[in-house]
Amino acid sequence: MVHLSRRKALAAAVAGAAAVNLSGARAAPAANLSGYAVNLDTWYRDVPFEQRFALAKQGGFKFMEFWRAARGNGVDAAVIRRLADENGLTIIQYAPDAPWFSDPARHGELVKMIETTIADARILGCTQFTLTGHHNVEGMTREAMIAGYTTGLMRIAPMLESAGITALVEPFNTVNHLNHLLNGSRPGYAMVKSVNSPRIKMLWDFYHMQLEDGDLIQKFKAGFDLLGYVQIGDVPGRHEPGTGEVNHANLIHAIRAIGYKGKIGLEFMPLNDNWRQAVKAVAGLDTGA
Repeated sequence: MVHLSRRKALAAAVAGAAAVNLSGARAAPAANLSGYAVNLDTWYRDVPFEQRFALAKQGGFKFMEFWRAARGNGVDAAVIRRLADENGLTIIQYAPDAPWFSDPARHGELVKMIETTIADARILGCTQFTLTGHHNVEGMTREAMIAGYTTGLMRIAPMLESAGITALVEPFNTVNHLNHLLNGSRPGYAMVKSVNSPRIKMLWDFYHMQLEDGDLIQKFKAGFDLLGYVQIGDVPGRHEPGTGEVNHANLIHAIRAIGYKGKIGLEFMPLNDNWRQAVKAVAGLDTGA
């Protein structure tokens, strides 16, 4: 799943995409998409956010994810929930902006953000959200930032446990998500394990993990007990399966066999903004969960 640097990188990747002809659009062929949650911030980007719900329904999706709830222009958690309900979509998780809480001086902001996130999650009807905020802080050592981030997670863990809401800590990669504290599986797993809360889990985005780690299946299996959610995107390009180097058919079969039963988030940009082709690419990979 968020953080200005990440959104800018994704937006740049889809700049210049051809416009969708909504009036002439036809529903995609029936497909088994029950195992997926389409990301409404990386799909259908050439139409306003409020119009993407109908396109997700048209494509055959039943589950969705997105980034922040407070979007301006009167669009908030309540509006998003209404649009989701109207289009038969269940919200699996979302990714609110987080302060850079590697710095303990910002833990007060973190607590306020978590209070807002819990309230929004209840409106949205979801029980998990992406948590980042692990930017490097100028003037702090890595050890100090690790300690600050860990302490921040420990501070919010009781709030999340009481609310029944899970924070999904998402590591990035050092190839195109620079200046972050957590990159790849090893520091992410170590962080989540040290906090030791049932409501602090790891978000495993295979796009980041392929760039940073490789050896995807074995590393996934090694930390499976600490994992809360999965996202995919092919490498290079962060487009749909089949556009890059990852064998997603084998990968998804493997993670289901290991025991992952949750939805798979589609946080990638369909190549050339062709969402119909992206639907075809993912439909045959997963039998659903």
